[in-house]
Amino acid sequence: MDKAGMEMDLAIALFVKEQQERAEEEKRARIWEKIDPKARIKYTVEELAEGIRKGELFLYTLKMEFTPREVLAGRFIMPYIKDFFDMEVDKSEAVILLSNKRKVSASISDVPCREVAQPLDEWVSQTKEMMEEKHLRIKPVRKKSLGKMEYFCFTLPTAEGRLYNVAFRLQKGDRLYTGALNCPVEEQEGMGLLLEAIVHIIWEMNGQEGGPEDGGN
Repeated sequence: MDKAGMEMDLAIALFVKEQQERAEEEKRARIWEKIDPKARIKYTVEELAEGIRKGELFLYTLKMEFTPREVLAGRFIMPYIKDFFDMEVDKSEAVILLSNKRKVSASISDVPCREVAQPLDEWVSQTKEMMEEKHLRIKPVRKKSLGKMEYFCFTLPTAEGRLYNVAFRLQKGDRLYTGALNCPVEEQEGMGLLLEAIVHIIWEMNGQEGGPEDGGN
């Protein structure tokens, strides 16, 4: 067989091998899709909030335990995830919690405030403008009012990929508490909903006033 024929046979053999490997990858993907808990299990904020109230839940295969925790020198209470965060800063003026393994973070701070905060829509618009000034374009996903607790969810591009954020604010006494919780956007339907549920429980732990009022999308 001449050189050209050998090269042709080699090219055909490589093509067949690539096709076989692609077929195997597609087969494995189909099998994984059937057993992947993220493809089979769907959550709601309400059921995740109920799990937090009970003190434990499973997020897919991850068991999570919660306990009430006072932060900001005892001025504020939040549901704390046990054995989850690997970095914690808890000072009088701010609390920061970070899980490098899960790529989840939470931060809360407060300031004296006797004035009524601007309406929710204005807060969302103001946040978008502030981010655009930093050349960051956020995409609001959902917003909601729970009495004096208000929050909105949005995605944000970062150097490490898009993040799913839940930003909240709560007027309590003569102080305004603000916070942000985030996770990778790929975890939006799991961890993202859990972070939103945590905000609901924060509202419950810090005094509910008024009933839920959906702010729409």
